[in-house]
Amino acid sequence: MKDSPLKCDFPETDLEQQLDTRRFRTYGARLASPPAKRVKGISDSSKDMDHGVAYINERFMDIRTAFSILRRYMLGIVGLFMMAVLVLMWVVDQFYSEALIATAAFFVPVWIGFYLFEVFFPLTLPVRLDRKEGVVYVAHRGTFYRIPWDELEVTFSYNWQYFGSGVMWEKQYYSHLYLKEKYYFCGTAPKKNLQRKRISSYFKEEHLYRKWNFIVRYYDEGVAKEDVKNLSGINYESYKESVNNKSVGILILDYLSVILFMPSIIWWRFAPFKYRWPKEVEAIFGKANYY
Repeated sequence: MKDSPLKCDFPETDLEQQLDTRRFRTYGARLASPPAKRVKGISDSSKDMDHGVAYINERFMDIRTAFSILRRYMLGIVGLFMMAVLVLMWVVDQFYSEALIATAAFFVPVWIGFYLFEVFFPLTLPVRLDRKEGVVYVAHRGTFYRIPWDELEVTFSYNWQYFGSGVMWEKQYYSHLYLKEKYYFCGTAPKKNLQRKRISSYFKEEHLYRKWNFIVRYYDEGVAKEDVKNLSGINYESYKESVNNKSVGILILDYLSVILFMPSIIWWRFAPFKYRWPKEVEAIFGKANYY
């Protein structure tokens, strides 16, 4: 298949070629910053952006990276799948005895395994954008970087994902943030002069651009009125505030829907294993850790 360039009109970059080791090959890399500018013709609204934000106020915003976004939805997807399978086996069990027990003996331990993964796998820190000082804080394998916004290097790229004969190949789009040794702030000294951190991953190119446009808009203009409503479910604290005025019946249904579809919002509030910002960053923001 021929590799086609991304649709955005940003300049091409060879940043990926400068890496010591590439974990996977990407194509059509376009440099979105510096200077950071929005993709033309794409919305910069915060609508449907709650999955990518861990916290927001006028001073700073914590931006979830690709892996954190996946984990946010994983328990809900797995839970719904497991429940659907068990219900189906219950129906089959009416005709074939012990079908439900046999299925449960396999699926229930797997289901428990996913929850144990969430218990024991530490929560990673988001990328922190500080509007007041005009810098971005990034944690990467024990190393903490402090990158001036005007020097931030972010690229858009894609690679091909194989989904089998029914779908064949499909493009997956990424945005990466590049970490240079000169931006080292604290923690473990960087082992390489240049590294990259994946901050977004989507199968629709427009979604990649929408998240970027929202980030740039936030930095330029701060929190908009619509953000308060659109981002009400970004973490457990903001979710509790958004449901305070609801009736008891609606509140119960609301909590049940969260437990079924997105239990990570609640779980992450109490998870025991979390990476935290170092004292050098806490000296600036206080003990503000969001996931």
